[in-house]
Amino acid sequence: MKKQLLSILLSVSMAAGIVGCSSGGDSSSGKKEEGGAEGKADKMTITWFDGTWENPVPAPEGEAVTKINEKFNVDFKSQFIPWDTYEEKLAVKMASGDLPDVIGMEEVNSNYMKWAKEGAFLPLNEFLQQYETLKTVPDFVWDSLKIDDQVYGIPAYFSAKGGKKMVIRQDWLDKLGLEMPTNYEELKKVAIAFAKEDPDGNKKDDTLGLGLAKGIYYDPAAGAYYGNGTWYHKNDKGQYIPGNISAANKEKIQFLIDLSKEGAISKDWAVTTYKDVFKAFNAGKVGIWYEQPGIGSPNGIYFPTLMANDPKAVVVPVPPFKTSDGSEGLRMGTSWYRMYLVSSKLKDEPEKVKKILEMIDYFRQYVPLEEKNPQNEYYDWMWGGDGKGYKMVDGLPQPIAENRSKLAPNAYILNEGWAQNDADLDEFGKSDPAPEGKEFNKRMADMLKSVKWYIDPSNRIIAPKYMEKKTELNKYITDETTKMVVGQRPIDDWDKMVEEWLAKGGQEVIDEVNKAIQDNNLQGEWK
Repeated sequence: MKKQLLSILLSVSMAAGIVGCSSGGDSSSGKKEEGGAEGKADKMTITWFDGTWENPVPAPEGEAVTKINEKFNVDFKSQFIPWDTYEEKLAVKMASGDLPDVIGMEEVNSNYMKWAKEGAFLPLNEFLQQYETLKTVPDFVWDSLKIDDQVYGIPAYFSAKGGKKMVIRQDWLDKLGLEMPTNYEELKKVAIAFAKEDPDGNKKDDTLGLGLAKGIYYDPAAGAYYGNGTWYHKNDKGQYIPGNISAANKEKIQFLIDLSKEGAISKDWAVTTYKDVFKAFNAGKVGIWYEQPGIGSPNGIYFPTLMANDPKAVVVPVPPFKTSDGSEGLRMGTSWYRMYLVSSKLKDEPEKVKKILEMIDYFRQYVPLEEKNPQNEYYDWMWGGDGKGYKMVDGLPQPIAENRSKLAPNAYILNEGWAQNDADLDEFGKSDPAPEGKEFNKRMADMLKSVKWYIDPSNRIIAPKYMEKKTELNKYITDETTKMVVGQRPIDDWDKMVEEWLAKGGQEVIDEVNKAIQDNNLQGEWK
């Protein structure tokens, strides 16, 4: 589910409620002068390896790099890889032993565990109270990054209520006289109608009901009950189990099988990237897909493009389904997405470590929405300058996509901090310059504030075996359920598939996670 947490631009927007400096211009300016003034004779080379959603990919040299070099008195050597292929390239980089000073990762996974235990990363505990923006990170987040009580990653804020949620074309529902679906049976009827009843009225057979990409991505989960990664259900021993082996997921996979047979999803979905699904949605050819509130960008649902292709388009969120056990709500996230790790080769270079953390701290300052303008020196610098890296549209800053990755320093280093409440949701509705995007954001934020949220106990414990095995185990279920949707394996094999998963280490993981939940006196709860 990691790549549900998409788009640097969206993430930047979602940092709208972040606490930190209350006056972006003043306090930021102070830090800037400190960074630029110190140690001119001690210029450091900082190597930086990270994934990116920026398009084009930030280049190793350019105006933004020059700005970073001048401000921090460093020689900033960066290499960015699109997140689509980053994990593979990162594995090669780590295997080479030629580690950069800073390494980006998306999540705690088996590689994070493996490399940390092998000593590739520097423990950062001693630094966590030395930087203002790091002090705002809740303890439970630091806990989620610890291995043997050592913190190795600096996480970037992402709203716990953010992330992609199911959305639907309301105008297509209205055109066909359909109601908002409240369960998978109703969703199936809607998706089939979207594919077969010409919802856009162009008299062509050119629409799809539901968007779906390879890896069953985005997984069409309509609430915590159906979440693949949610530890909500229990087995016959009373143990929590991951959602992907639950009966709820079987129901969801059967739903996809039915849609496939009816031609309501793309026949090529198993080899289609999610980016191509976004393109199809923006072209007005997909009726149900996923999006989150924030500033729109061509990497997601982009209202300027969508409205140009279909001026009648109205996109609204799909509320979570009421389930057979009476629950109805979404899963609360972990509050972070992506992190920076520091190479352990710097263990004898404390000044360089401090310089890196100073840079990260600087880029995590919060600027309130009303201060995001050219008059705010800090903001203007971060975004590459008014009329160059961004432009003001109706009082709101908008990135200039073709320039941003050349000119904006925050295309290289994320500027995300930590929000303490739902204030960030209130700013979503104001952050998109397109009226349609503004309305979508407001509707999404209203829904997110009104629904119940499931607190997943597995997010509150450390389970090393689970972290090590999670990627492999999830891939197994994804591969096998993909086979079921495309007709290569019968869904009658569900119980057999689950037994295979358990034998591959799944039961060991379930035992470990449940022991940790019990030891910490936790349980799943609704908020």
